[in-house]
Amino acid sequence: MKSKSNQKKNNQQKYIVFFVTISFCIFGVYSQIFDTAVRENKHQQDLPQTNANQKTINIETSTKPKTNANGHKLPWLFQQDKKKEYHSPELKSDFLDQYQNDYGYDGEIGSLVSKELSRLEECYLDYTGASLYAQSVIDQSFEDLASNVYGNAHSRSPASLRTEREISQLRRRILKLVNADKNEYSVIFTSGTTQSVKKVGESFPWSKESKFVYLKRSHNSVVGIREYAKLFGNGFSAISEEQINGNDQQDWADLLNYGQAEENEANEQTQAQETQEQEQEQEQEQEQEQEQEQEEEEIYHLFAYPAESNFDGSKFDLDWINKFKKNPPVKGTNWMVLLDAAAYLPTNKLDLKKYPADFVALSLYKMFGYPTGLGVLIARNDAIAKFNKRYWGGGTIILASDESDFCLRHPKPSTKFEDGTLPFLDIITAKYGLQFLNSLGVERITSHVYSLGKFLSDRLNTLRWKNGERVVSIYGKWDHPDSRHVQGGIVSFNIFDPNGNFIDYSVVSSIFSEEGIQIRSGCHCNPGSCSRYFGINEDDRITLMGKKTGCGDDIYQVNHKWLGAIRASLGYLSTFEDVEYFLHVFKNKIMAKYDS
Repeated sequence: MKSKSNQKKNNQQKYIVFFVTISFCIFGVYSQIFDTAVRENKHQQDLPQTNANQKTINIETSTKPKTNANGHKLPWLFQQDKKKEYHSPELKSDFLDQYQNDYGYDGEIGSLVSKELSRLEECYLDYTGASLYAQSVIDQSFEDLASNVYGNAHSRSPASLRTEREISQLRRRILKLVNADKNEYSVIFTSGTTQSVKKVGESFPWSKESKFVYLKRSHNSVVGIREYAKLFGNGFSAISEEQINGNDQQDWADLLNYGQAEENEANEQTQAQETQEQEQEQEQEQEQEQEQEQEEEEIYHLFAYPAESNFDGSKFDLDWINKFKKNPPVKGTNWMVLLDAAAYLPTNKLDLKKYPADFVALSLYKMFGYPTGLGVLIARNDAIAKFNKRYWGGGTIILASDESDFCLRHPKPSTKFEDGTLPFLDIITAKYGLQFLNSLGVERITSHVYSLGKFLSDRLNTLRWKNGERVVSIYGKWDHPDSRHVQGGIVSFNIFDPNGNFIDYSVVSSIFSEEGIQIRSGCHCNPGSCSRYFGINEDDRITLMGKKTGCGDDIYQVNHKWLGAIRASLGYLSTFEDVEYFLHVFKNKIMAKYDS
């Protein structure tokens, strides 16, 4: 009896627990329904009131995610709540009337940017500083690395051979990009354009008569070669575009007879006093040495210049290469030509069969964003065979002694000049960036970038203050009758206030940054351009010594001369929206600030 009583009691407890649980569940459901109804009612009260004839499409739009039809998150400037702040259908109509055949890769630009730059939360106008990488390039790169094993090269193991194969393929792709014959040119991987240029300077076959000549508007990385010319050669000279095109034989003869490097001349002047007999003996010895050297070796001079200025986008004549190679400015002289293509190649086609430069320096991240820290020196095999490479590291030699100075160097240029382990994973994944560029087509990239740059420069040029005074001074060749072929996608400028005074470019840059616009300001490591446009001279530079500490300091002028400019640079994934928003901020923030 007692067990039956306990069993009955247990059953009653189970029923009680069951009914309590059910009650709580029912209460929770009704409570959730009630709360949802209250929130929905409050949401409807907060929405703008509409009349019977007014469409309610805005309500639906406001609740949709910020994605395109393919589900990709829209970049910042393409989101409707942002776009309505600045977009003008009339302005875009004017743009397309002029450049519909040039812009947008046959209507693909919108979907491309939505897919490849969905992460972009700003207006990016700094492609010359660094190109943006496409999302598909990153996805393909990581998928490759996640699916394959790659080992350090210089071995016969499977992973190493796999790496060697990929590296060789990228070399061929790069040669194809610039239409170079693999039997005539070699690809040497470096850490960037600067190291590519440095390799030329430190291994060039300098002699006491060798001269280094460079375009005044070259990047500092090119200008720096003159230190080698001072140490091992006959000095250097900086020349202008006009001087090169002038082709005055006597001027060039005077230039090449410059004498000893400036530093050597200064040292000679400060030497201790010597007797006249000692001086004459030294001169005779030097003349004899020079005569012997001239009999034993050829004299080579080096000419270097950029295909496109990183300061203002000016393009320089690629036919200068043929001029120096086939018809040198002084008959009987031998020239090698170094072309800095870092700013040019991301948006232009280079044909080395047509313009056979001896050396071409370039940066892959400036072309397609990822990977960084990877540059290329494309070198003619017959030119680099004359190089005097001093240092040698791992992977560049066949055999070496640990005791004597015996060393058997590798004869292959691409191996001889790549000291140590290459960044092989970066090299392997770089192919996806090249593939992406090829899918767009270099010619289409050139047209696309030109259309945006020309429209932006033209619009800036038309701006006027209330008193009718101009607003900007634009540098480069945008006003050239053939600007399409002589101007790259850089709009470099400074701003005047209504009284005609320059506005501090650092202040302007800060305003752009606050509004989410990525631009760059300063001299851009191009002292020759600052000399050309702002009249900077040696006295000004002496004044700056001890004051200026770097690119990012607070010194922006000297002796009432500006030290730089604002640079907006466009690239393969730039859009009309970038240009439109830039103009919107320019007029509504910068001009509004000063046009009171």
